[in-house]
Amino acid sequence: MTTLHIVQLYPDLLGVTGDRGNVEVLAARAGLSGITAEIARITVGEASPEDADIIVIGNGPLSALRVVREDLVGRGDWLRERVAAGAVVLAVGGGAELLTDGVDPLEGPAVEGLGIIGGRVARTRQRRVGYVVADTVDGKLIGFEDHASVWRLKDPSAAYGRVIAGDGGVEGGFETVVVGSVYATNIQGPVLPLNPALADVLLTRALARHGVAYRTGDAHAEIDRHAAAARAEIERLAVSKRFTAIQL
Repeated sequence: MTTLHIVQLYPDLLGVTGDRGNVEVLAARAGLSGITAEIARITVGEASPEDADIIVIGNGPLSALRVVREDLVGRGDWLRERVAAGAVVLAVGGGAELLTDGVDPLEGPAVEGLGIIGGRVARTRQRRVGYVVADTVDGKLIGFEDHASVWRLKDPSAAYGRVIAGDGGVEGGFETVVVGSVYATNIQGPVLPLNPALADVLLTRALARHGVAYRTGDAHAEIDRHAAAARAEIERLAVSKRFTAIQL
């Protein structure tokens, strides 16, 4: 019996935009496929678990990034080793920014990152708030963005989705970055309930390291029908109107 090991880093400090929901979606969809999911929630000072198939790093303010940065740097080798072994990373907002070369705030010193994603994040005076829709190789990525930052990538091909509504967080009109098995996004709320196809991509990649083929069934389809209805309404609103708060 295959067990999927999900690790959420710093849920107490980097979890302000429903990031626990991403963990719950991954565990639930794995369970519907007959795969047991074990969740480890690790905070500052706690040992990194040996087993990690999916690592989730949530969102938080600049103050939280400064708090967790040293601890995350100390886990840098562990994180790189897990990724090299086929583990998947989903990082959101501020937590994702720590995976870049660094964050340049409007005031105060830069927050240097792990350099797993080549490029830097510049904090801006313009806040990007509202629904966002982006075209990706895995279908449309849909959700809500609320950030004052722009990602400038060393390799523009790492951009995952071209924005067709909203702003996006990546320079040039893009949203979300993929480097190998590392997925970094500014879509919050959380991202996976509205984007089950992305959740399935992450699960497929994570389980492939065990030689297990991830398959969805009728139970997934029933959940996905609800997501599809919400996605359709969000896309309609995103194209026709501009909102600065989540509303359906």
